[in-house]
Amino acid sequence: MSKLAPGTYIIVNRVLSPEDEMLAITFNGQGKTATVTPTTAASGAQRWVIKDYDAKTQYVTPADAPGLQAAWGSGVVTVLPAGGYVWTIRKTDEGYTIQDGGVTQFWGLDVAHPKSPVTIGAGTATLNEKQRWLFDKA
Repeated sequence: MSKLAPGTYIIVNRVLSPEDEMLAITFNGQGKTATVTPTTAASGAQRWVIKDYDAKTQYVTPADAPGLQAAWGSGVVTVLPAGGYVWTIRKTDEGYTIQDGGVTQFWGLDVAHPKSPVTIGAGTATLNEKQRWLFDKA
């Protein structure tokens, strides 16, 4: 599995919405949960900057708010003031996974529906597609 190159991306879930829309992770403000919204409503809030922390982990920062980072909230991705929140982003045959630094918990969706929160939880034995992401250069 290879590490994602640093850059600015739109992060899209592998599963389409019931209306066949691609859903991208969306920044909703400081202290708020990241959700997914259709890429057809593309905005700056869907752009995320990926920067290396070390050889294994990376920061995920909203492009519109460089002083913030994606952090671990109460079972969801919450955007907080930068504090060294790091993630392991790796490419697999089925797309990318985004996991905590210890590689035990995954970013995913409970349901692939607009405004659904991006969750953090244990992976399934075969990692369902809702825990797989595509990174499109912004």
